[in-house]
Amino acid sequence: MIAGRLGVDPSDVVFTSGGTEADNMAVLGIARARRSLNPQLTTVLVSPIEHHAVLDSAYGLVSEGFTVLEMPVDPDGVIDADAVRDLADAHAGEIALAACMWVNNEIGTIQPIDQLATIMAERTIPYHCDAVQAGWVWSPGDPQSGSVRPVPSQSDPHLFPQSSLVSLALSAHKIGGPMGVGALILPRNTPIQPVAFGGGQERKLRSGTVPVPLVASFAAAVRESAQNRDKEHSQLIHLSSRLESILTSVDAKIVGGPRTPNITYALFSGCRAQDLVVLLDQQGIFVSTGSACTAGVVQPSHVLLAMGRTAEESLMGLRFSLGWSTTDDDLDALAAALPSVVAQARRI
Repeated sequence: MIAGRLGVDPSDVVFTSGGTEADNMAVLGIARARRSLNPQLTTVLVSPIEHHAVLDSAYGLVSEGFTVLEMPVDPDGVIDADAVRDLADAHAGEIALAACMWVNNEIGTIQPIDQLATIMAERTIPYHCDAVQAGWVWSPGDPQSGSVRPVPSQSDPHLFPQSSLVSLALSAHKIGGPMGVGALILPRNTPIQPVAFGGGQERKLRSGTVPVPLVASFAAAVRESAQNRDKEHSQLIHLSSRLESILTSVDAKIVGGPRTPNITYALFSGCRAQDLVVLLDQQGIFVSTGSACTAGVVQPSHVLLAMGRTAEESLMGLRFSLGWSTTDDDLDALAAALPSVVAQARRI
């Protein structure tokens, strides 16, 4: 079911514990394998708005003698494909791997992965894509996908081999499946070294007993997701439009674009995002800052900083997530609570 949905051979699917492990496996394993074949390949090209599963893996290679180059990103949070082409040309013969996500996990921006993959393929550079957050752009004909080619429907079953992507990371829980299982889509001829060792399962790339019940649940989620995609996607577009109207009514500024309909990121001038999280939580409304917290100290979002936002601005932002269970009643509750919550946060 999973391979068929993506139009790949079943042997190209390597099951993992989730998207994080799949990203680690691809970035570390492909970069190391490529350098072992050619010692000149010591550069990893990544977008600066990646999930830390990719960024931390890439920068972890620095201690092994690799260099990390970051792709330019525009103020809307979209990677500049033309600038990436120039970077790839300037460092021809040095790049072991390029990595850029499909959909950003903080602000929901959809990246031009077809353009990037073509650029890399023309230069024989492997391209890894973190597609964990991309569940809502899989729908064929999605007008918000921009240049992004959708994962195939039954009438378009051969997308992945035709594209120039080398590897793709997926996670079951983002499409309604269980936590603890994901996959790395990786053609068998891709140079890669394992990052863990043991019994040699999953083509010797991911040793350990395969969690069959989780994998079966993953496949069931893929099937259900495909069957309900169009209906749920239309509902999400409706809810997203309502959500943005509610947010702008209190002078919040929507960040990023084009975006997937299930993620909206907004900046609330004069508010601390953490105050808003607490005040909305008291109303039974759950949002996130999109920032990382370390030792109790709130850190600015690396995504917003890469977009050119200030550290102060990044601490005013909230991430609103919509899903299959979100209803108009939920947005009614937000509309009723938000004006007083924002006013209180601004007083604080």
